[in-house]
Amino acid sequence: MAIFVLLVIFGFPIISILVGVLGTLLFKNVWLPTTIVLLASVVLMFTFIEGNVSFLIWVICYTAFAFAAGFITKRMKKNFIKKSLS
Repeated sequence: MAIFVLLVIFGFPIISILVGVLGTLLFKNVWLPTTIVLLASVVLMFTFIEGNVSFLIWVICYTAFAFAAGFITKRMKKNFIKKSLS
């Protein structure tokens, strides 16, 4: 049980941030990796957590982390390209 708590607190947020960054770089879109993280988290909630609604706050947090990481990546890439062309 302690390993699962560590995964929820540290592992899954890191994975969602990586999916947000890599998905934005790969697909050049912020919404696709965010949707992937949302769907994967909901599936995880209903399969492993047995539909416990209290896990829904974590689903929202993971989705927000993926979106924020993707948005920051897209902005940094856009600014880097703009500065390199100048």
